[in-house]
This record gives sequence, structure tokens and C-alpha cells, in this order.
Amino acid sequence: MKKSLINKTNIAIKYTLIFKTLSMGLGGVASILLVRALSEFDYGVYNLLYSVIGLTGMIASLGIGNTLQRFIPEYYQKGEFRIAHNLYRTTSLLQLITNVLILGLSLIFWQEIAPLIKLTEYKHYFMLFTLVIFLHKQRNMLEICLASYFLHKYSKGIGCIFSLIKVIGYGTIILLEKNLWFAIITDLSAYFIVFATLQILYINKIPFSLGSLDRFSKDEKKRVAKYAIFYNFNDTGTGLLSANFDNFIIVMFLNPVAVGAYSFCRNLVYLIESLLPTSYFMEVIRPAFFSTGTSSDNQKFTSFFQNMIKIESLFSIPCFFLLLIYSHDIITIIFNGKFITYSPMVSGIFFFTVLNSFAFPVELIAQLKEKADIFLYSKIFAVYNLIADVLLINLFGIWGAVFATGTAILGKNLFIWYFIKEDASFKGMESFFLKIVFFWMLISTFTYCINIFIVHTLLELLLGILIFAAAFFIQFKCNYFNNNEKKVFEKIANNNSKLLFIFKTFKMLPDQHTN
Repeated sequence: MKKSLINKTNIAIKYTLIFKTLSMGLGGVASILLVRALSEFDYGVYNLLYSVIGLTGMIASLGIGNTLQRFIPEYYQKGEFRIAHNLYRTTSLLQLITNVLILGLSLIFWQEIAPLIKLTEYKHYFMLFTLVIFLHKQRNMLEICLASYFLHKYSKGIGCIFSLIKVIGYGTIILLEKNLWFAIITDLSAYFIVFATLQILYINKIPFSLGSLDRFSKDEKKRVAKYAIFYNFNDTGTGLLSANFDNFIIVMFLNPVAVGAYSFCRNLVYLIESLLPTSYFMEVIRPAFFSTGTSSDNQKFTSFFQNMIKIESLFSIPCFFLLLIYSHDIITIIFNGKFITYSPMVSGIFFFTVLNSFAFPVELIAQLKEKADIFLYSKIFAVYNLIADVLLINLFGIWGAVFATGTAILGKNLFIWYFIKEDASFKGMESFFLKIVFFWMLISTFTYCINIFIVHTLLELLLGILIFAAAFFIQFKCNYFNNNEKKVFEKIANNNSKLLFIFKTFKMLPDQHTN
């Protein structure tokens, strides 16, 4: 069974790498086109509308997303597709009913709510956008189910279609000089086509009528319900820690243009974050990890935890130093200088990404051990973020939101880690962090000194990217992984010649492979 799981995981990784790379490329182009297509004010309104998605989850998520991520892979691995389908069908209906109620009440009380977030004149835009919200939620649930069955070959390919439709739509907006209304129509078209395709794929590829169980046992109902209830309240706290919530506080104290600037920086950082390994392969790592069950010992959990941090840091730390030096050049060239005065904020936001590199493995271990109560208690930092947002945004503008949310998320992750630290130890990682930080400080200093003699912005950026790319491969000579960690990579490769070549190139295999 373990060998089969490794094979499935490797196949999923292959298709994720192919299709997500294409999808991220198209998504990056779409983001650039959208920023160029809309005015700074309309871009702020657009992001306020998308913040409503997070707000609906904050008010009543019912813990659906986390519950599906936790239990669907387990049921599929056991061959209990029927109860997995029952869980998906029930949660899908609950999600739809909840969203209809929340959004319906929002429209009824529009005249009271809209002035607070400066959207009074955008009611018709909001009404159209509610359809995007419905499809977004349902699409996410389908993607969880498909990823749990390792159908990345299809689901990731469909994700490319989503990004392609946006590229075409946003490009058309620029050519025809259209406005925000057409951006929403573009998104709605993309969501509708992708949702319909995913639904057809789910019906035809997942054997949801198979399984020995027709319904949940009483104990299993209690187990799932307890998990969902905890995560319903947990998601409320998560919403308070998100950039979506920041947008509402920013617009109350400032204006939609400030929301646009903050969202622009956040979206640029998110685009880079989504290229990092744990984010890139999250849909593969999560079901594979949960499919193994809770039988692993503390040492194996710690090994997984440290490997995830090291792999993430190998990418995130170079990205931080690159943004620290070149964020101004990137915005000038790629985004035509829009929001250029906020370029230092990009590296400021990404700094907290580096600090939170341990968040994903901590979350997985805590979820596997069903520590839903710990996730809930950690949301005390959501209260801190609410207070800090109000105080700091009023004093320091959107820089206040960066600091408030960054420190709140870091505090939340450290709180969760404290309760599973026996399974997620940092012990022995000191030399790794010293090596990698020192290495990239040297590279950054060298690059900064060269930039003094270069006048042309494009040449400066291209040379910097070239130096950082070369340094990325050179850094592996620092031998960041110990022999036990290398054996794990050897096992993951599972005699796959391509993976063995990649791991060998990056010095991630035991000594016998380096000869």
C-alpha cells in the first residue's frame, strides 16, 4: 500500500508540476493584465468584492473545507467512496444554503452596509459577483475531492483553462478600453466553465457508488461533526487574520485606492508564494500525508517537519532578498509603474512569509492528530489582529496592516507549534539557517554593489535575476541536508530516474549516489 501511495504521489507531482507551471504562468500574465486594465480605484473595488468571499467564510464556513481535506483522503484510501460522496454532497448543499442566506441579507441591508466600505454605488456589481462567490466555493470543494483521489492530471489541466480565460478576457478589456463590469463577467465565465468541467470529471472519474458502508456510524458522525464545528469557529479567526479582512479596515479609514495598493502588494507576494514548493505541491502533499494515518512516530514527524522547512527556505529566502533589491524595478517594468510608491511593502510582506515557513507542516501534523481545539484557541491572535489593524492603520496607513497581520499570523503559528513541538522539533537546524542566511546575504551584497554601476533598469533587473538564478544552484554545495534526510528523498524517488537525477543534482541523495 505504501508503494502504491508513493507511485500515486509521484504521478500527481508530475502532473502538478506540468499543469500548475502553465497555470501559474497564465495566472501571472492575467494578474499583470488586470492591474494594467483597471484604474487604481477600480482595482481597489475589485479586491473589495473578492474580499467578500473571505468574509462569508469568516461568518459561517461550517468548517467544510478543512473537514473535506482531513477525511476525504482517508475514506478514499479505505475504499469507502460512498460515505465520502455523502460527505461531499451534504457539505456542498450546506455551503450553498449558507451563502444564499449571508449574501441575501447583505443585499437586503445594502444601504446600511455599503457606506461603511464605500461601495454604495456598486450594488449591481455586487449582485453579479454573488454568482462568482457561489461558483468559487463549489469549485474549491470539487478540487479537494479530485486531489484526494490524485486526479491532478485532469484537475490541474482544467486550472489552466481558468487562467487562460482570464488572460483572454483581461486582454480584451485593455484593447477595447472596458471597465470593472467586464472584469467580473470574465471571472464569472471562467468559474462557470471550470466548475461544470470539474463536476463532469467528478462524476466520471471517482467511483462514488463503491464501498462497504452506506452511511456514517454514530461515532463517525460525532468525529466528523466535532471536527467541523471546531473548524467553523477556527475559520472565523482565520478570516480575521487574512488580507481580506484588512481590506475592509483599510477602506473604512482610508479609501479604495489604498485597498488597491495593499491588495496589489499582497497579490504579487501571493503569486510568488504559490511558486514555493509547499504551496506548489500542497494539493499533493496534503492527501498523501493524511493517507498515511497517525501511526508514524515522533522522529518521522520531526523529519518531515524539518525537510518541509528546509525545502521551503531554499526558495523563500532567495526570493526575499531578490524582492528587497528589485521590487521597485519589477513594478516599474512589469506593471508599468502602477503602485510604484508602495514597492518596499512587497519585501516587507514577504519577510513574514519567510518567518512563517514552518506553518504548512505544523498545520498538517496538527490536523492529522485532530488538534482542532488548538487551532481554535490559536485564534486569540485574530483578536490581536483586529485591535492592531484598527490602531496601526489609523496611525501608519497600510504599513500598519502589514505589521499587524504579519505578527498576528506568526503568533498563531507559533502557538500551534508549541502544542505539537514533540512532533515538530527545530533541534539541529541552527547550522542550516546560519548557512543559508549568510550565503544569501553575501550574494545580495555582491549584487547590490554591481547595481551601482548600472543605469538601465531593465538591464539591472535581468542581471540580478541571472546572478540569483546561478546562486540558487550554487547554494546546494553548502550540503544543507543530513544523511537521514537524504535517505527520505531516495525513498520518495522510488527508483524514478528523473527524480533521482534531480535529487542527485541538488545533492539531496545519500553519499553512494554522488559517486
